[in-house]
Amino acid sequence: MTILGSVAARVGNRPFAAGAALLVALESLLAAVGVQAAWLSLAVLVLAPGLALAPLLPARVRAGPVAVLAAAPALGFAASSVLLVSLSSAGASLSGTVVRLAMAGLVVAGLLLPWPEAGRRLARADLHVAGGLGLALAAGVLLQQRVIGGDPIPGNDWAKYLLYADEITAQGRLLIDNPFWMLGVPFREDPAVPALYGAFLSLSGEPASVLTHGIWVFAVMSILSVFAVTRAFWGDLAAVLAAALWAVLPISHDILAWHGAPNLAAICLLPPILVYVTAMVGEGLEWPETAGFGLLLVGLAATHRLSALVGLLVIVVVLVVGLATGRPRRILRDAGAMALAAAVLAPGVAYDLIERGRTFGGTLDYRAYLSTKVDLGPLAGDLTWVFTVLALAALPLAIRWSVRDRGLVTLLWLLAVIAALAYSWILEIPVAYFRMAYFLPLALAPLVAVALVRLLHPRAAALAGAAAVVAIGAFAWVQAANVRDFYAFTSDASLRGLDAVGATLRPNEVVVTDRCWSFQATWLLRTRTLPALEPEDIQPKAELRRARLARAVLDGTPEGMALARRLGVRYLLVDPTCTDADERPTKPPAVGTPLYVSRRLVVLRL
Repeated sequence: MTILGSVAARVGNRPFAAGAALLVALESLLAAVGVQAAWLSLAVLVLAPGLALAPLLPARVRAGPVAVLAAAPALGFAASSVLLVSLSSAGASLSGTVVRLAMAGLVVAGLLLPWPEAGRRLARADLHVAGGLGLALAAGVLLQQRVIGGDPIPGNDWAKYLLYADEITAQGRLLIDNPFWMLGVPFREDPAVPALYGAFLSLSGEPASVLTHGIWVFAVMSILSVFAVTRAFWGDLAAVLAAALWAVLPISHDILAWHGAPNLAAICLLPPILVYVTAMVGEGLEWPETAGFGLLLVGLAATHRLSALVGLLVIVVVLVVGLATGRPRRILRDAGAMALAAAVLAPGVAYDLIERGRTFGGTLDYRAYLSTKVDLGPLAGDLTWVFTVLALAALPLAIRWSVRDRGLVTLLWLLAVIAALAYSWILEIPVAYFRMAYFLPLALAPLVAVALVRLLHPRAAALAGAAAVVAIGAFAWVQAANVRDFYAFTSDASLRGLDAVGATLRPNEVVVTDRCWSFQATWLLRTRTLPALEPEDIQPKAELRRARLARAVLDGTPEGMALARRLGVRYLLVDPTCTDADERPTKPPAVGTPLYVSRRLVVLRL
């Protein structure tokens, strides 16, 4: 009776962890009787680990239950991805049984944590906050639907993640070869998102095609993460306003259109990391918080290398400033504890990243990315002029208030790191410079929200924020259709053309494509492809030579024609509307007889 009473008391004190255990148990029970539920599988992979490990969140986030619920998906994604990558690195198969046992292990570990999940229980006042957050989520989902709703979805990159996830499900491992891309090369994508996608397919039994909308999970999660970080320092009203602003900004939807799933997933992890590092140089971290900090950092490294660079630079700068102005001994102690936690959790992820790096062949020179420089005019348009004006007005206020507000100091340093990397071509540092724009709202949305809350009475701030959200949302509504059309390489007509090509392909036949049909042709045709990517499209230097060979085939050079004969190339696939990184029309093929012509696809026969 005493043991049962102790268990009941623990469950009563840990309602989130108990809910996580219920999710895992229900999914396993349904799977045992042959019933599979996709949404339940997703909850087991993302939500359940975050709820169970909630005591590892920063104390500032755990001050209220709504913020804990908002931060849980990001924490859960980090925990599950780190564990899945580590298991694969250790040689375990990512089968449904292994994944279920792994998630159950995370939840059990969370249940055993002795620290509280939240500083207090749910109160009536939290319902108003939850309602405001719900409206922000609804606005975000509505606008996201305009960009990625229905089929076919826009973008090109989604296809490589579907192919990788499908192969992970078939082979049960992450470090595997792609038999189709560039005539056959290792999969080189950062492992966290593919691991989650592959595990989801193993649990749910769904076809890989369902993952075309997988980025939607990270789009929703990003709104929740922005709410959590803003709530941690500036209260409920500012948090709701910041989440709503993030949700409606067109730049947040642009990343959905070209399908930057790992980039967006990593953006979801950055807000809690900002809270951790701010608390580290402020009031300090307790042991469970340093463990959570280490977990989030390892998860970020596994998710997206550019975002990991952003996060690492912000942490270093904030810690250096904190050491110079705060309590260096305590800061070094907490930083050491965090580094120790990361070192314990990192071996599996480090092994995976090192093995991937062996095949990269190095990084392209910075000159390959000069065409990706940030253009301030289009950037202001993607932020909308309404938000740009608000952000410019909030910035000097934030600088003034930062004297007594460490949270604002961290946001300002984040802004400085983003700007420095966006213009790092000056120092000849190779980065996809325009991608830094997608990090801007992480700093600017909370700054605008804080300015509104501090300058106005709460009701006036809420009304002014709502007016701004509606105005920005109106711009985003119109722009969403334009963004979708710009990236909509696939249409019903182009799919019919691809079906005709696929029906006549020989086993392992090679198809040459332009940059716009690269990943999609590989996934949809399931044959070896040789895509003519531009240098700025390529991260691994090892792929540059083969991309140039594809361009030689399209250009009909003697070298290209000799290669086409040797490989037995019969079909060239190009998008007549395709542009280069400077949005100039790409050079059309100099060879081939048209077999099929549509707005987005031309099939040529050599």
